[in-house]
Amino acid sequence: MRENLPPGTLVTTLRAVDADTGVFGELRYTVLEQPAGEPGTAEGRDAFTVNSSSGELRSRLTFDYERAKAFQLLVRATDAGNASATVTVRVLVTGEDEYDPIFLSPSFNFEVPEGARKGQSIGRVLATDEDEGADGVVLYSLAKPSPYFAINQTTGTIYLRVDSQPQAGAGRAKREPREMSLEVQARSPLPASRSAAAQVTIDVTHTSFGLAPD
Repeated sequence: MRENLPPGTLVTTLRAVDADTGVFGELRYTVLEQPAGEPGTAEGRDAFTVNSSSGELRSRLTFDYERAKAFQLLVRATDAGNASATVTVRVLVTGEDEYDPIFLSPSFNFEVPEGARKGQSIGRVLATDEDEGADGVVLYSLAKPSPYFAINQTTGTIYLRVDSQPQAGAGRAKREPREMSLEVQARSPLPASRSAAAQVTIDVTHTSFGLAPD
């Protein structure tokens, strides 16, 4: 079940089968003390309640995926003749995208060095996400494609798509500072995930990027 749902949410309906008819075929459901489960699995006896006649299993708490990812409980079905059967119920808590990614800085500044070649890294952006599981995975992308730059979606490394050819006919003393701006977005791989953006300013003085050919 998803985290953050209110107490009383229906998880499932347990149903045992008794071949007897009449009163001896009517079953009563109860939650028992649960022996230690698998590592990382919390005791579910106090977290869930079962309707004694219908077998409806409902939550008693609002769950937090970052605190508990699974619960285990033991449920018994008993008939009027005191015959019974038990079943182990394991409930997995699924995460919800609660937190926005956060860049380590709202803006980043890099420089394309003279003579840099296609594929060369010029800098790296980094964001964190407090969600766990798939919602906490951060992927990077450029808000708008660039003919000169690309970004590694998993590492946040910005690299060159082309060689940084120097401006033709321009000596070092004649070069005027030039900059380009990129917007980098961070989000999880899941649909409709939360996202964040950061501005990247890149010094391209030592390249012909963005200049009309002579």
